Amino acid sequence: MGEDKRKNLRDMLEELDRYLEDFEKEVQDAVRSSLSVTRGTSRPFVAGFSFKMGPEGRPTIQFFGDSPMQGDGYRSPLNEQVVDEKNGLLRILLDMPGVEKNDIKVDATEETAVVLAERNGRKYRGEIALRAEVKPESGKAEYKNGVLEISFSLKDKAYKGFKRVDIV
Repeated sequence: MGEDKRKNLRDMLEELDRYLEDFEKEVQDAVRSSLSVTRGTSRPFVAGFSFKMGPEGRPTIQFFGDSPMQGDGYRSPLNEQVVDEKNGLLRILLDMPGVEKNDIKVDATEETAVVLAERNGRKYRGEIALRAEVKPESGKAEYKNGVLEISFSLKDKAYKGFKRVDIV
């Protein structure tokens, strides 16, 4: 049994090592292309990443900021998703300083949320794959101090596709 645990740990570490090698190559490519895109401009360049363990025990990496692959000036906002099973909600928090509430547009499906905002040269665009299926019509959003909070009711999986048929 001890042998199995070491093998599983070794497999996980090897997978993480491969993942980090791929990540390092992506970062190097992004920096190289961003230097060629931003060369000759006086506009600041903002970029970063967030690394954490996902709910399934797998590492997740999220890039945010200016997209070095596109010269359109849009930034991807840093976002965090919280699934509250007890209250049946999915909350999304997005860091979007420099815009006003009226500048923000949010569209959603059961599986994605798309956020778009623009004001005085500050431009944000993010397409977020949701961690749980939601009822898009239940969406509510609040923008305060540069943070957009969106909440959705979770889609009820127990009755997925269920419809009572009336007998006449």
